[in-house]
Amino acid sequence: MIRFENYRLGEHNDVVEISTAEEHRVAARMMAQQCHHSIDIVSRELDPPIFDAPEFVDAAKQLALTGMRPRIRVIVANPEAIMRRGHRLIETAMLLTSFFDVRRAGEEHRNFNTALFIVDCTGYIRRLSADRYEGTLNFNDRRQSQLFEDEFDEMWAKAVPDINMRKLSI
Repeated sequence: MIRFENYRLGEHNDVVEISTAEEHRVAARMMAQQCHHSIDIVSRELDPPIFDAPEFVDAAKQLALTGMRPRIRVIVANPEAIMRRGHRLIETAMLLTSFFDVRRAGEEHRNFNTALFIVDCTGYIRRLSADRYEGTLNFNDRRQSQLFEDEFDEMWAKAVPDINMRKLSI
């Protein structure tokens, strides 16, 4: 297993190949804990082994509560499955709606099969197949992260809010 404890967001510019859910989970947690502004996620069903882990959810919540103009955006293809199963990140998003925004993928992206995680437009994790945990990451590649961010923004513009992902407070 790769030792991500030595990696710092914005400092280590190594392309690292990952192949397991555990590697993805640890890297995503480390990036989220070091994040200052934004997290963007594209995931079909918000990968529970990664984004439903208490450590990741705590890091995202910490960003929302203490970050500098924090923004957490999530695009999913199947919100119904996520809501049926339950998900800590979605529960947190429902409580902190000023900082989290979760949308359903638009029609042209409904069948996307790539998983994407971008932090502060600096670090990223990308898997070409959402069904497998093989992918690449980098804690400090602003150019590639910006390309992924542009791809995310295009998907975001076509994504739609999902009423199942909102909590109405009275």
